[in-house]
Formats: sequence, C-alpha cells, structure tokens
Amino acid sequence: MKRIRTSVLGVGVASALAVACAQPADHLAFTTGPGSPSGPIVADDPGAVAQRAVDDVNAYWRQTYPEVYGEQFRELTGFHPYGPDTAPPPCGVPPPEYQAIADNAFYCPIDDIIAWDEHLLMPSLNEDFGAFTVAIVIAHEFGHAIQDRARAVDRTVDLELQADCFAGAWTAHVAAGEAPSFSPDDLDLDRTVAGMLSIRDMPGTSPDDPFAHGSGFDRVSGFQDGFENGAAKCAEYADPAVDRRTAEIEFTDSEFVSHGNLHLEDRGPDDLGLLTLVETDLNDFYGQLFDELGQEFTPVADLVLVDPASDQLACDRRTLAGDDLDLAALYCQAEQVVVLDGPGLVASLNDDIGDFAVASEIARLWALAAQTQLGVAGSPGADLQADCLTGRWAAWTYPTGTGADRQAESDNLVMSAGDLDEGIMGFLVYGAVLGDEERTVFERTAALRTGFFESYEACEEFAPLG
Repeated sequence: MKRIRTSVLGVGVASALAVACAQPADHLAFTTGPGSPSGPIVADDPGAVAQRAVDDVNAYWRQTYPEVYGEQFRELTGFHPYGPDTAPPPCGVPPPEYQAIADNAFYCPIDDIIAWDEHLLMPSLNEDFGAFTVAIVIAHEFGHAIQDRARAVDRTVDLELQADCFAGAWTAHVAAGEAPSFSPDDLDLDRTVAGMLSIRDMPGTSPDDPFAHGSGFDRVSGFQDGFENGAAKCAEYADPAVDRRTAEIEFTDSEFVSHGNLHLEDRGPDDLGLLTLVETDLNDFYGQLFDELGQEFTPVADLVLVDPASDQLACDRRTLAGDDLDLAALYCQAEQVVVLDGPGLVASLNDDIGDFAVASEIARLWALAAQTQLGVAGSPGADLQADCLTGRWAAWTYPTGTGADRQAESDNLVMSAGDLDEGIMGFLVYGAVLGDEERTVFERTAALRTGFFESYEACEEFAPLG
C-alpha cells in the first residue's frame, strides 16, 4: 500500500504456437509458518495423476460442453507429456525445442494438443503443492481448448482467468463425487490456492499486457467463481466488449522502487507509516459504513504493538504477558484497543510477505470491533464476515486512474500491486493461528473476494450486520 500524501500535495514461455501458463512469481513465504497448511498430499507418480486428469476432464467436457455451448464437444487431437530426452510435442513446424517450453504446460491451437513438462513442471508442483495441483494444470489447459472450440476472443488476461474458472468448475464436479478418476478426498483446495499464487503474474504487471495471466487474487477468484457457479458462468468471461475487473495494478515509479510496501512506523509528521494510516483509515471506513447502517461507530481508540519478551497489558479485565502475547492479534473490548505482537507477528508478516498482510490482519480485528458494537460478534459465520468486511475495506482503497492520478475512496491509503495476494498469503501462513474458527484458506479467500467485488450488504450472507 502507499500513502496518499494529502498534506504534501505503490508460467513461462508464450509463442505464436502455444497458449502457455504464467511465469512463476517471486519466492513466496507461505510454505512454512505457524499457521501454514500441513504438507501437500504428494503422489508417487505425478505423470499418472496428469493422465487421470486428462481422462476425467475430457469426460467432464463431453457432458458439459453441449450444455453450455449448445453443440457437440470435439475431441482433442492428442496429449503429449515431454521432457529433455523425449520427442518434442507436435506443435507447429518445426516443433518447439525443449529449452523454449521447459517447466511449462500449454494448449497448442494449431495442432489441437495439450502438452506438459513431465520432467520439471509436474514433479515440482506435486512436491510443493500436492498431487491435485497437477490435475488443476491439466484442467486449466483444457479450458484453452474449450475457448478454441467456442471461438472465444478477448484480452489475454480475461481468457486466462476464464481457463482458471473452467478448472474450478471441473473441481466442483470432483467435490460432488462425480469424477470417475478422482474423489473428494483428493481435493486439497488450500494447496491449490498456494499453487495459483506461485504462478501468478509478477506484481506490477498491467492487465493489458499481452502475456498477462492475472494476479494471485485474480486467479484464485476465477477458480472460485467456477467452483461456486459452474461452467456456464465461466462462459460469460469471454466478451471482447467488456474488460473484466481485476485486482492487477501497475506500479507507479515510486512503488516500483519499494515494491509497493510502505514503512510501518512514522518518520515524521509529513511521513506517516502504515500503522498510523491504517488505524485512521479503518476508523473512517467503519464510520461511513455505520452511517449507512443508521448506526454510530465508536472509533477504536488505539493500535498497540507489544513485545512478548518485556510487555504486559490489561485486556478485558485480564493482565496479559509473555506467552499470552506471543503471536497476539487481539481486540480488547473494554479498552477499545487492537493489540498485535510487534516483533513476532507484525515483523514476520511485513518482512516475509508484505505490508498488506499486516494491514489485512489489522482490518480483521477492526471488523471484530465493529461486529462487537453491532452485537453480532461470535455469531455463526461472523469470522468469515470479518474477512468479507476486510475485502470491502480493500475495495475502498482500490485505485482508479493511473500514475499520479490514481485515487481511491480512502483519504489515507491506496492499494498497490500485489496487496491482495499478500493478504491471502497471510491467511496461508498464519490463518490457522489467528482465525477465530477453523476455516480453510479457500473459504476465507472466497469471503474476502465477496467483499472486494460486491458490497457490505453481501457480507450479510455470512452473518447479520445487526
């Protein structure tokens, strides 16, 4: 995120022959951490998983394509795993050399084949994110074959997100127990989220870039849209007259230097840090939201960072110290303060992931404060509603315009490239520790997406707002 300075004035190779998947983003820190998911469910033979996925996704589209597009499904010409010591996949003349397509998977429209690197890509996805992520890659590439059959035309990013959506629709088919080659026990949706974040566009990519595939938030959102709403909803993505709204934002010049991260602490009266600005911003946001609800919001009095090694504080008639404050993320109702472990939690989120991982955790606690004032805290679904309200606040900071003209509804902050990805990474690393209930990252991200793309009223699907 970056400050609006109101007082002074944030896989791989593509060719003409193949539709390829996005390049890996920078190293992600969510593979380890006190709340990160358990290790992936790894297959002994990822090549066999890929072949099972080919058979199952093919069967799915034989049934689904006529239902969605009103015409018979045309079978693909072939499927080609490849490696450095195999014949290249038959895609164009001459076919591509291995060095050009290493660590990749693609649909080749000229020869109507799907090909994937069984030497590098599938084993690494299997090891890092689990066997089902291998199947997701196959389902995504089938999505491009569906686009070819449906004669879809649109921006690259819209077509890539449509392929993610189609992969999500097939995954719902698996979750419903309707897949001949997979069972619901095979699903590892949190690891699928992690895998999609790992092959997002680099933060700062323009959505109009001819090779753009979407931010991690965009890709997970497309997948969830298909999972929740089916392939017919995904078919709507391909509309050349309408650009889909994405969370992909280009860096401004100043953000490029800092990667969009704002320093945490104040550096003077004209150079306030993230913690001060987020506190002000969230009180402003909830003040406006309560106005719309016909209520009056009592601002949270303070955002307090504590050191478990030396500090103690009163919180709701208890004195907390030592282990009580380790990885603390608390709202103290009696004192009207939000408390965070500074050297542990805040430093780790900021240094390992980015500033919006810190901001989104603070926003979750502000949502809890708002729910407490509305009398709905602790009700079933209130935890997901807090994530939804965090998404709504994120949308409030989302910029319109470009460059120096970028603005947001927020008077204090404007979102930078990659911020929403950082929020999801925070769920992955610390979600199991900080969440009020045991929720999957997939569920929490869906709630965040609901708030971001819809309205605060949509957050009432999780719990009432009073």
